[in-house]
Parts: sequence; structure tokens; C-alpha cells
Amino acid sequence: MPKVFVVFDESEQLLLKSIYYDEDPEEALKFVLEHIIPKVKKDLSCLSGVMSGQKG
Repeated sequence: MPKVFVVFDESEQLLLKSIYYDEDPEEALKFVLEHIIPKVKKDLSCLSGVMSGQKG
């Protein structure tokens, strides 16, 4: 599986730092599901056609 780069805006970065310092597993999972997974799915679907075209 190729590497994926995820970009966070300022508010997402602050939320991520807050989760880290609070050590809140529920909030961490919520962040992953709401902020990371949608971005990864978007990036992968955009690259899937490009990557498959290069392999042939």
C-alpha cells in the first residue's frame, strides 16, 4: 500500500494536540473517524487510477 500524506488545518492540529495531552481514547477515535479516514479515502480514490496506469 502506498504512503498517504494527510494535511491538517490549524483547528484540526489544535484538536489533535488537545487529544494528545488529555489522553482521551474516545476523542482520539472520533478524530480518526471524522478527520483522518475521510481524507485517506479521498486521497486513495484519486490516486488509484494513476497508480494502476503506471503499473502496466
